[in-house]
Amino acid sequence: MESSEVRFGPDGERCAATFYRPGGVGGRRPCVLMAHGVTLTRCDGIPDYAERFAAAGFAALAFDYRHWGDSEGEPRRWVSLRRQLEDWRAAVAYVRTLEGVDQERVAVWGMSLGGGHALLTAAADRSVAAVVALTPMTDGVAICLKPSPPNVALRSTWRAVREAITRRPVTMPVAGPPRAFAALDAPEALPGFRRLAATNGWRNEVNAGAALGLLRYRPVRRATRIQAPVLFQVGERDEMAPLSPIETSAARAPRGELIRYPIDHFGCFWPEHIDRVVDDELDFLRRHLLASDPRAR
Repeated sequence: MESSEVRFGPDGERCAATFYRPGGVGGRRPCVLMAHGVTLTRCDGIPDYAERFAAAGFAALAFDYRHWGDSEGEPRRWVSLRRQLEDWRAAVAYVRTLEGVDQERVAVWGMSLGGGHALLTAAADRSVAAVVALTPMTDGVAICLKPSPPNVALRSTWRAVREAITRRPVTMPVAGPPRAFAALDAPEALPGFRRLAATNGWRNEVNAGAALGLLRYRPVRRATRIQAPVLFQVGERDEMAPLSPIETSAARAPRGELIRYPIDHFGCFWPEHIDRVVDDELDFLRRHLLASDPRAR
């Protein structure tokens, strides 16, 4: 396996990415395009997946959204759902230009919010060959409607409104314990972020205005438009990504498959679970991206 650092997008706001190539494999190979969830980067757990894909003969491109990680864009550490979806479209176009990539066999892989982005990307681009949605956020309304103490809801709303008025980031904690003042207050939220990303400089903050975009963020409503095969991987103990809209999305997707695991939202990255999760992804990708490749027989 070989890896190299690349950049794509317009000058001044280019996305940083890592391109993983399978070693000793010639010709054009299928490629898995990968991106993460809110406040996370391509360094947070994704290499464990990308390297396994490359070892199995798939190319992979993992990228950071603008404003995050090694990508450009100001202000820093700013979540914009619209701009992140633009980054997905730019990444799909870019990966199809890379030497050694079969442009007709590009799959999209996303975890958490990235899983929702992968679904929306495939719904808008019928040339996407396959989708892996790992503990995906499929309905922003369901997330926003989760019960919270009145003072927490008021503080969050006021900060979001301030950001919308001033057009400057107004931050709040991204994760906290249940009923705390935080964007995500599930039991696994803060421990999961800290375990997965703290060594890579993760900070417990996010711009409050991102929540306003969630009210219009509903991949579940676009699932019927996805022509590619879709693998939905859900955690039975996940309290961050509501399960019901994921199940609805899997049922609505014409070629949807759903697999359940005894994990919480971040369990897919822990050593005791990752082998099974990756094995299921590789089985799915081989069935849908390698079936017509004589070298895979």
